[in-house]
Amino acid sequence: MILAESIALGLLLSLYLSEVLGYVAGGLVVPGYIALILTRWDLLLGTLLAAFLTLGLLKLVSRYVLVYGRRRLFLAVVIGFFFSQASQVLAQTPVGDMVLAVRAFGFIIPGLMAYWMDKQGVRATLSMMLVVTVLIRLLLILIHGGAPVL
Repeated sequence: MILAESIALGLLLSLYLSEVLGYVAGGLVVPGYIALILTRWDLLLGTLLAAFLTLGLLKLVSRYVLVYGRRRLFLAVVIGFFFSQASQVLAQTPVGDMVLAVRAFGFIIPGLMAYWMDKQGVRATLSMMLVVTVLIRLLLILIHGGAPVL
């Protein structure tokens, strides 16, 4: 139930603020998912890392191949899926006496984030995502009577 509420709030706020301010918060569904993992630093860090790796590889591929429009979005999502899946495997692989706990959240989220960072800039995308995510989290807390969200 809370996932659906978070996604619905994310859709509404993202759409509204993109119309008012002209910037997208990393995709319409991304802030809703990020709002749910806002206190999980391992997932948040892993998702951002996968998004930045996706952005880097997308820019590298774009130097040698003409990729625009839907194909660019598709490529970003596929690369993001790869890095997200790789983070899931690496998070379970022991390194000496410890296991790396940093992993990406979701499979499409890093690719969508990278696509919008590429399209409108890293600073604009991350700023909008932060604002919308915090608003969603606040609204979820208010909707549930002050109870902590996840």
